[in-house]
Amino acid sequence: MAQEERVHMGLSVKAMIFHAGRLLVLQKNDSEGLHHWEFPGGGLRRDEDFAMAVRREVMEETGLSIQILATAGTWSYQKKDGQFLNGVIFTAVTDKEDVRLSHEHCDYRWVTPEEFRTCELHGSLRRSLDRMQEADYERQDFLLQPFLRLHGVIGHE
Repeated sequence: MAQEERVHMGLSVKAMIFHAGRLLVLQKNDSEGLHHWEFPGGGLRRDEDFAMAVRREVMEETGLSIQILATAGTWSYQKKDGQFLNGVIFTAVTDKEDVRLSHEHCDYRWVTPEEFRTCELHGSLRRSLDRMQEADYERQDFLLQPFLRLHGVIGHE
């Protein structure tokens, strides 16, 4: 019997943060210069659950405190070093719009559903949004629905 290959697996979180009907997107400050748009988030620490991790990551990357509303979907990505990340995407709200970016991002926007459609998303995030289409649409968070619909994910009209 062949020895099973070891896969390095990590856990991650992302947050779709809403304020006044707009969604927060961050532009990645990546070494390749692609600067895809994404949601704040990152890896879990050993002593954290998903909710603790998403609150910490959002605070570190944006300076915002959030109230988690629901689980929106899942996220997965294989890094160049071979590590595979699996994660949870949450919907959340905040009462502030002033963002303090960390070194991980170079820009941010609060976008309407129409503006979200123009954001160049990382392929892994786009696939996650596509999978959300397969979920029961009626059960999706009311804040999330317009952003998925206009991004071409749900309800091609």
